[in-house]
Amino acid sequence: MFDFKGLINALLRRTSDDPVGDLKSATIWVQELPQNDIHQAQKEIVKALGGLNRNTETSLKERIRVLLYLDGKASSLQETLCREYLAASDAPDSAARQLLPAILQFWEEMGAGYEQCLRAFAQNPGNAKIREQLPLLTAKALHYHAMQAKWSHMRYVPVEAHVWRRLHRLYLFAEQEQIDRVPVRLHPQQDDTSCASEYLQPMMLHLANPASLRPAQIESVDLWLDSWAKSLVIEAGFRPHRQLYAVNLGDTKPARKLRRNMLGEKYRYWGIELMLVAIAKIVEQLRQGELPARLKLGEDCRLPSCLELIEEVAGRWSGQSTTRKHARVTAEKSLLVMQGFANVVAHLQGGRNRGVTATFSVENAKTQTSLKPSGEPELFEPGAQQWQVENESLSGYGVTFMRNSKEPLKIGTLVGLKSVTGKSFAIGIVRRISNEPPRKVNAGIQTLSQAAIVVGLHPLPGEQGTPCPAIYLPELPKLELGRSLLLPGSAHAPARLAQLKAQGKSYTIRLHAAVEHGPDYVQAGFDVVAKG
Repeated sequence: MFDFKGLINALLRRTSDDPVGDLKSATIWVQELPQNDIHQAQKEIVKALGGLNRNTETSLKERIRVLLYLDGKASSLQETLCREYLAASDAPDSAARQLLPAILQFWEEMGAGYEQCLRAFAQNPGNAKIREQLPLLTAKALHYHAMQAKWSHMRYVPVEAHVWRRLHRLYLFAEQEQIDRVPVRLHPQQDDTSCASEYLQPMMLHLANPASLRPAQIESVDLWLDSWAKSLVIEAGFRPHRQLYAVNLGDTKPARKLRRNMLGEKYRYWGIELMLVAIAKIVEQLRQGELPARLKLGEDCRLPSCLELIEEVAGRWSGQSTTRKHARVTAEKSLLVMQGFANVVAHLQGGRNRGVTATFSVENAKTQTSLKPSGEPELFEPGAQQWQVENESLSGYGVTFMRNSKEPLKIGTLVGLKSVTGKSFAIGIVRRISNEPPRKVNAGIQTLSQAAIVVGLHPLPGEQGTPCPAIYLPELPKLELGRSLLLPGSAHAPARLAQLKAQGKSYTIRLHAAVEHGPDYVQAGFDVVAKG
């Protein structure tokens, strides 16, 4: 392995944690970073940034030059590390999981570096050349603290209070210096932004309720806000009929929905009508066949799921998706839980719901299920985890538990739920996650059925293919849930005809488009077109 410490001592004769005290030394040092080990190179850059931030002897002019240089060199490395980490999010034992400390430390050190430059300027604001750089330096500081907030959301942990406080103070500084709306480019290849846009972006990401989004979805929404947040106008004046959100710049909390008691000189307000108009236009263009990339939606935007996400977050921002359909009540009980489609299928096939029968009628007629008495259920699987119910409603549970495995809980995970004191077995989907270090997890579970059965899905006679198990979920009118199947993604295609076999009976069915794409399953409705 290359001897970085020896290089630093030999070239610069400085302490090993401060190899970049000026632009010349930083340029020489960066050229010696390993080209074939991005992770190691970024770790060294983070270490050097920490040394620069602790070095009080470096002049402000030189500090800015070094920060901008390292920023330009390290940004592409950081993007690569982030992509690798996100790609490995479903593989808890992947080596890419080790990238997280360097990723988080880079956001922290870079944000702290720019903030230190602004503090130094505030103490001696007479330098005209540095004043010209204030919009860029402030926007960069806001951006890197916003990235800290975003990566807290990606890991479903609370954004630390000091991150919100820094964002508020930086925006207030931009206002006071009258640079909040000055256009700047964080990097040459990017579009113009401003301090106001960089500040509003983490606020709007928080208001999208990221605790109920998958990491890839959070990444997409944040990318879309690069352009969408530019249509937002933040104001000091209180106009409740035009504004929807407010934030207290003197607080340590994020923005929230505007209330009439949110008054004071530290409050700022904004509406979202122009942004919703822009989003509606994008939705219409997508439906007319426009390519997502041309609408700045990113290379990972795949229809129809991308369109569904756009409509979902737009509904959340407008307040249309925030009304709870069923009231929660406090509850104190325990649930035994298994995770994953295969485990739920295995449990149901093991006879716990023996006696459930399903009868299907042809073409959209109601499906009837009956639950017949069965013997005493077997003991639940030894590996099942115990979750504590904090509250419940007609449609689900709010639970807490202590994580005891390497693999974190994921949004969309299918779970089997059994009361410790009862015999019923419910199937649900994880809709919300909030992690509290070191191991406590709070989650929201939507229940889909307490009368599910395993059925067989087979190719039509004469067709090639392998049969697979599926889980039949009967209709639940009270929850506005139609009948559907949970099945492996490889077995699903819209309008596919297949044979559904259950308890000695056979039906030809036509699958609908998927209503849910989980990590290891698809949920889709179906029509029965023939019996036998």
